[in-house]
Amino acid sequence: MIGKVGLGRYAKGILQYCYYDKQLTAKQISELGPKDVRGELVYIQNLALQKLPDGRFDINNLSKQFLDNSGKNRRLTKFIWHQSFSFAPGENPGNDKITQIAMEFAKDFGFEDNQMAVFLHTDKAHRHFHIAANRINYNGKNTADHFNNYARVGKFCRKMELELGLQITPEMHLTAENKDKPRQTADQALLKLKNTIDSILPNVSTMQQLSTELQKQGVKTFIKRGVTFINTKNGMKVKGSDIGREYSFANLEKRLGVIQTMEKSKSAELSLTRQRKRGLSI
Repeated sequence: MIGKVGLGRYAKGILQYCYYDKQLTAKQISELGPKDVRGELVYIQNLALQKLPDGRFDINNLSKQFLDNSGKNRRLTKFIWHQSFSFAPGENPGNDKITQIAMEFAKDFGFEDNQMAVFLHTDKAHRHFHIAANRINYNGKNTADHFNNYARVGKFCRKMELELGLQITPEMHLTAENKDKPRQTADQALLKLKNTIDSILPNVSTMQQLSTELQKQGVKTFIKRGVTFINTKNGMKVKGSDIGREYSFANLEKRLGVIQTMEKSKSAELSLTRQRKRGLSI
């Protein structure tokens, strides 16, 4: 399962895409019928549904509810979280599993009490579904921080794959056209960062030196309560602890301390060897 996340301020456009698989004008929508619907509404929470005379859901009414609630927090402009999850080609989990994934997503990402709608698309090579969720709850609070969402979504996919018995697809290619092209997933990006840090650590003795060397590799380091790394090329943010326990701020400092101790020990041994060669008594 592969996840992709985006933030937006235009609820109607995102909902139209989820329901019709494209954005439309009001005139175009009026000319459509049930056969033009591409997304099956699988799950909904904290939203009321209205139907048009031909049985289609009224997306204008749905988007108005999102917009009305966003008025409780004008400071957050990109209040719509648009999440998609794609399954491996040939994998066809039922609506019950999709609903379970959506509810777990809401729990893990801060949408349990927020407006959310889930649409399933089955008209492509890979079954996938879209989630349109309001980051603002009914009290006007932003409950869904997007910080580090790139890595968080990757970890969430791995968790759901294991819990639901889905195919493990960290490097899945969704279509025949792009199967030969390298795809940088969250796993690949984290592994690359991990290897970069590991290669630098033996050559530095402080966090400041580590930060300087990482900067040369296109990675900025921010230290507050913990350590955060930001890839300057793609904007990916990741906490050290999300790479692994050994990459938290405290453990990186410990590793640097171990390296310093080892270097001092090597230096002492080398000095002792030289003295012995010179025939000096110790």
